[in-house]
Amino acid sequence: MKNKIVPFLLYAFCIAFLNFTFSDEFEEYGISQKELQNRVWNGLQAASVNVPYFSSSVKSACRSLAPDVQATAIKKAGSFVKTYFSSEDFQKRYTESIAKRYPKLETTVSEQRKQEIRTNRLKGVQGLQAKDMEPVVDIQIQSAETFVGMESMLSSIPAEQRADFKKQIEDGKRNAAFFKKIKPLLKTNMEEFKKQYAEFLANDEIRQSEQTLARNAKSNADEYEKLKDPKRVLTARLTDFLNQSKGVDFAAQTKEVNGRKKFINAAYEGKSDVWKFCYRMGATPTNTARAFAQQWLTELK
Repeated sequence: MKNKIVPFLLYAFCIAFLNFTFSDEFEEYGISQKELQNRVWNGLQAASVNVPYFSSSVKSACRSLAPDVQATAIKKAGSFVKTYFSSEDFQKRYTESIAKRYPKLETTVSEQRKQEIRTNRLKGVQGLQAKDMEPVVDIQIQSAETFVGMESMLSSIPAEQRADFKKQIEDGKRNAAFFKKIKPLLKTNMEEFKKQYAEFLANDEIRQSEQTLARNAKSNADEYEKLKDPKRVLTARLTDFLNQSKGVDFAAQTKEVNGRKKFINAAYEGKSDVWKFCYRMGATPTNTARAFAQQWLTELK
């Protein structure tokens, strides 16, 4: 029995309780409480409820257990998970991990990096010739007319896109004005043209870099907000399991196709891996796991 109960817990309970893969805590099963805690912890780090891989020998051992033994194992395993989830050790460990994974990110480019950008841009324009730059400058100046014309379209743009569209117009008009201002330098002072043009390019690169930093910081902060409360994460995972394991047809018939078992009802082939996993586990362990998960979800609310 010892050799059978351990793989069953690894196999069945992994899905039944938020993908936590672990076995019974008693020494007779050859695993320590610390090992169990680590398995619970590692399971919560997964992105969602999913089906883990197990060898055919483990699956065979699980199938050999009587349904009432499977149900007992799931209940006992669930009790351990609930106790550890509520413990100070788990809560502290989770909070520290999430804070480390999603730290507050910078939204501005450092002064050192800004200077590096300016230096590189200045080096990059040293080979420019006035005759080559004149058509480029003219195109930028002419673009002002295009941006002025785009202003009349603002009222037809969806409200949620209007601010970004308006900013693009303002940036375009400002760039056109800049090139109009420095164009005379192509004939009077090419070195000064290069200097101002390099500064323009540097500022544009810095601006784009800070926009990227701001987007990344917001995305990071949003993820932190979603995951900082382990109770909220647990609620989502329990709900996900209950949704995916709902309505399993344990009487569904299968047939062998090219060496693999397929459902006779083709619609079942489109079911999730969790649904199919529960079908393979059987009604008793699945219903036991669902009842435990539903009760826990009710308690969390």
